[in-house]
Amino acid sequence: MKRKLILAIITGMIVLILLFIGKKYMDKKAVEKSYQDGIELIQNYVTDYLVKNYESIEKIEWQGVGVEWRSSPILGSSILGNYVNSKAKIFVSSDKFFTVRFTLTDEAEYDGDLNKYILKHSLNPNNIDSLLELEIENAVGNFNIGDKLDQLGSKKIKKSREGSPKAKIIYNLEIHELEY
Repeated sequence: MKRKLILAIITGMIVLILLFIGKKYMDKKAVEKSYQDGIELIQNYVTDYLVKNYESIEKIEWQGVGVEWRSSPILGSSILGNYVNSKAKIFVSSDKFFTVRFTLTDEAEYDGDLNKYILKHSLNPNNIDSLLELEIENAVGNFNIGDKLDQLGSKKIKKSREGSPKAKIIYNLEIHELEY
């Protein structure tokens, strides 16, 4: 009888530990899903804008959802406490590209009433244009968007109503831990 009681207590403790671990895992997955939904909004908006408004883009390749879990190696301090971003490689030829990074809390905000991320007004065409110009400058030196991309290839990337309708788009919402 005493042995059965000890066995029942040990079994109960194991079940409680497994439930606790399972709850932490499910909480983390819910937060990751929320981050993926927010980044997906950003990826769709930015891709749509670039493809419709810039010519000579051959491919846009998104690099997934990078998360820096803060305060806790498992979950972080809160849904808004972690650093989350996504990078896009903008190709102007098959092997020449520049990278643009978008941070979740800069471009979207979590709406507690809707229980989802919504785009901020700061994610707008003017800010995307400025960011694009800055990243091109960082990649190849000081020049305007319409200038020749000598170090990125022989094509020009410039704002145009023609856009880049044949650009290949690669979306990626895989979660990965940011490394520095």
